[in-house]
Amino acid sequence: LHVRGELHTYKIHLGSGNILMSPNDQYLCIVPGGSGAAGAADPGYLPFEGDRTLAVILSKAMLLAKDTEITDPTITSQLGRR
Repeated sequence: LHVRGELHTYKIHLGSGNILMSPNDQYLCIVPGGSGAAGAADPGYLPFEGDRTLAVILSKAMLLAKDTEITDPTITSQLGRR
């Protein structure tokens, strides 16, 4: 799944949920869960149950589409923002 944010274009692997960032296919680590780990607003209702991998992939895609709104320092440091 290709997602275009303002800072980068991201490739999310549909089998694993791993993320690579353009331009050099640099790995981006985003761990689901935790207390506000995503650092952005709640992605909203996801219309399916029982498919955790799909839920993680879609939540990462929604997060990265608005990459300038991410506030988590662990993620922003990987995006080249401090």
